[in-house]
Amino acid sequence: MYLVKVPAGLSGFFAPHITSELATTGAIGGGIVLDEGVLVELDVVSSTSEEALVENYINGCRVESCIANYVATKILREAGLDSHRVIVKQLVKVPIGGGYGTSAASALAISIALAKALRIRRTLKWVAEVAHEADIVCKTGLGTVVGILNQGYGIVIVKKPGGPFYTEVEHILLDNSITAFTAFYKPISKTELLSQHDLLTSARRVGLSTLKKIFRDPCPENFMKSCLEFSLKTGLLQGELRNIVLNVNRLRGVIGASMNMIGEGLYGLVEKEYLDQVIEYVKSTAPSWIYSWRPAKCLEIYVRQGMQ
Repeated sequence: MYLVKVPAGLSGFFAPHITSELATTGAIGGGIVLDEGVLVELDVVSSTSEEALVENYINGCRVESCIANYVATKILREAGLDSHRVIVKQLVKVPIGGGYGTSAASALAISIALAKALRIRRTLKWVAEVAHEADIVCKTGLGTVVGILNQGYGIVIVKKPGGPFYTEVEHILLDNSITAFTAFYKPISKTELLSQHDLLTSARRVGLSTLKKIFRDPCPENFMKSCLEFSLKTGLLQGELRNIVLNVNRLRGVIGASMNMIGEGLYGLVEKEYLDQVIEYVKSTAPSWIYSWRPAKCLEIYVRQGMQ
């Protein structure tokens, strides 16, 4: 049995980049990594079936998973194994469908755990590439895997799209006086949104402009302001969530707040001495989940071999 923990990651803007190859398909974008995410417990056992079987559980419930099936099929094939049973138990500690990158975190955690369980002699980039492909094929994301993988310190900026072998990532540093916060209201189907041609076209145009704007003044304040403009110009931020986000931006100590890409949720940066007042207001808007953390360094991928 192997255990792997991978943090979740949310983004504030993106611009899809679709090519004929999974390795070069992805997105530019930017966001921050949480210090919570997905914990995967994985085991591989022999099977009498002629095909690989995947049992996937999320928070105790058995769920059919495109991502788990894709990752298991590819890595078992790499190991020269077909008739094995892969048992995946996922503990997802952030909301699903809220723009927290749970699909990417899940894909990366399963890829790492299975590669370790089968003693695949490949680099982390190769393992992450499998996760990147799964996220795209299953239409659950485009570039979140590389953002989580290259978390660094503070704000993550994916400046060149593609998988782990093609991407380029920069960072905007955050010091310890800054705290991140987020609130989740209800899920949005990313699969549906990523199938909308008009939205993808708009996001690409506005997203590329947003990237240029951020690099003209790479600081937390400009990053958050640019993300808010992206969410408004693409029409993604609307309704009551729009009112809440705009109100949060008026609160004392808030460096900036915007919408999770893509989910019915918000995130922001605040000077830590004002966090309690900000959280008090956000709680009054009745989110189903609220969380705060220091985004200085959240990546804690670890593997532990457990006992049966």
